[in-house]
Amino acid sequence: VSPKTPQPVPQNTEKGFVFKNVDFFYPNCENNVLNCVNFSIKPGETVALVGENGSGKSTIVKLLSRLYDPQSGNILFDDKNIKQFDVEKFRRTVSVVFQDHIHYHLSAKENIFMGDVTQKDDMGKIKKAAEQSGAGKRILELSKQYDTILGRWFKNGEEISIGQWQMVAIARAFFREAQLIILDEPSS
Repeated sequence: VSPKTPQPVPQNTEKGFVFKNVDFFYPNCENNVLNCVNFSIKPGETVALVGENGSGKSTIVKLLSRLYDPQSGNILFDDKNIKQFDVEKFRRTVSVVFQDHIHYHLSAKENIFMGDVTQKDDMGKIKKAAEQSGAGKRILELSKQYDTILGRWFKNGEEISIGQWQMVAIARAFFREAQLIILDEPSS
């Protein structure tokens, strides 16, 4: 049996994402993390998932970004099951800032363009992403601004606060220009 040809991922969503009767459980776990979950995210809409620790919020994020697939039910993107899309191409439509986002001990601009290294030379886009996240003002206060090494691992590196690291991680997500940006962190 030959595999089906993946469908092209819509470049500009018209209908957004829909969870339909989604169930999910982790291997070697007796209970479902998600049971018959239904919701939608429309284009331009801001959605907050609120719940206790262990209630499945991060699992939903991982399902939306195709790190996992549900055991049953469907996740739709513009009325098409996301399983129909090439996984790597689909993942480019979603940008996630996880709770434990990475602190790259690189320059501020490198930290931001890690969101899409194919556009690493677009300094205007790097600055725009930094401004959108709130990191731009702090970066301009650094000794070498966007060329300043962040963190103290390397000589001449400058440390920034945890909140400022978070803004840099969010700038990285904005730089990617994904159709869905997920902030998987209560303080986000």
